[in-house]
Amino acid sequence: VIPNCDGLYGWKNASRRFQFSSRKIIVDRVAVKDFSKWRVNLLIRPRYRNAIRPVCVFLCLFSVSAVLALGQSAASPDAVVITVGDLKITAAEVDKIVATLPPQNRQYFASPAGRAQFADFLVRTKLFVREAEKRHLEDREDVKLSMKLFRESLLSREVEKELVNEIKVTNEEAKQFLDANAKSFEQARVRRIVVRSASTSQFYADGKPSDQLPTDEEAKAKAEDIRKKITEGADFEEMAAKFSDDPMTSGKGGDLGFVRRVNQDPRSLLTPPMLDAMFALKVGEISQVIQTPFGFEIFKLEERKSPKVEEVRQEVDNSIRQQKYETLYQEMKSRSGVKIDEAYFGGNA
Repeated sequence: VIPNCDGLYGWKNASRRFQFSSRKIIVDRVAVKDFSKWRVNLLIRPRYRNAIRPVCVFLCLFSVSAVLALGQSAASPDAVVITVGDLKITAAEVDKIVATLPPQNRQYFASPAGRAQFADFLVRTKLFVREAEKRHLEDREDVKLSMKLFRESLLSREVEKELVNEIKVTNEEAKQFLDANAKSFEQARVRRIVVRSASTSQFYADGKPSDQLPTDEEAKAKAEDIRKKITEGADFEEMAAKFSDDPMTSGKGGDLGFVRRVNQDPRSLLTPPMLDAMFALKVGEISQVIQTPFGFEIFKLEERKSPKVEEVRQEVDNSIRQQKYETLYQEMKSRSGVKIDEAYFGGNA
């Protein structure tokens, strides 16, 4: 029976925690060169992983994926911890259900407050399921279709995971993949100096009024002056510590650490044009002044390196598995005589 979607994700105290954990901070891969025309919306947006709430809740509750129990109940496994009329739910059954939830939700429900809210959710669900059965909702065509889709979604997801896990990757395959995609894994240690301007004040959390910040023209001129002093012999680290407005790196001489050319950690907030500028440099070279969403920046390339296969083996193996899995899927389509009405679906499927 379809669970009450507002039950799990509608609790006042848990809702924000779930919503926050289901977001990703994603740096858009659009190569925007003129950031002066794109100031209001930074290249960051919340993107929800699950667009269909019923499917999301169903998979969260009844998936058999991760069986990691967080927080052992004080009661014995056979102890009845919830009673709904003649229905008895034991501690072991509750722990099994919690173990099927996504990691962030399991962590929350391992806490005393979370477990209490989870108990209320189970009671609420059981009561409403009984009411739904009294009304014979399972006989409705729309409910039948939803249940069918839930079942197919679950089975499809689980078999996909099994198929991917069954794919083997040899050492030679991993080495060849890394050699063929060396640039994608290339890393560079970079320093930065950021000169903030009034147009970028919304990207900083200090609440400083825009009228107390330099204009774009003033900020660019200041950045150009800093760059000129560095090319004349001033130390980049000292100039970063003295003039950079970047709160994350100014105290470290502008050191960003190692960054990736692609698949960069989105928390770094480095856009594609910024990465292009960094990797276009030679070791020891200073970039021109570049306008970014954060102001006017200067980069210095300290070091460039290509990782060894053992350092990125898991990522390499995952990429190869996905390639092989896609090949397997195409073979399954070919063997199964799949035909799709492209006129109806509006494109190649």
